[in-house]
Amino acid sequence: MRASESTIEFLTQYYAAMEAKNLERCRAYYTDDMTVTFANAPKLQGADAFVATLSGLLEQIETLHHDVVAAWEEGDGVLIFESVATWTLLDGSSLTIPACSVCRMVDGKFVDQQVYVDNAPLFAALEQDEAVKA
Repeated sequence: MRASESTIEFLTQYYAAMEAKNLERCRAYYTDDMTVTFANAPKLQGADAFVATLSGLLEQIETLHHDVVAAWEEGDGVLIFESVATWTLLDGSSLTIPACSVCRMVDGKFVDQQVYVDNAPLFAALEQDEAVKA
């Protein structure tokens, strides 16, 4: 079923914390033992591991913005949503990358996130940006 307005607001606020680079606020959205998997990358175990990874990534960019395109809620706390992320790099260039996430929620927090996304263009741009600085 389509996600409720409160779920859309939850996702909007979640991404707002990430976009503000407010890692403490981001951390509040995760259970301690949560897991995150981005496409075929290794699974990250625990909220602290994910926040550390997120921190390293956010340090390499100027801004990040997410638009939630559509969202659906299923039984047992399953949340599925489509989003589009716009990454602005330190050199001012930007990339737009679509994704689909399948998540499990418990008590309003992420327990597991499976993010189906191709971040290869982002990582290539970050490498190129780093090479230009060197």
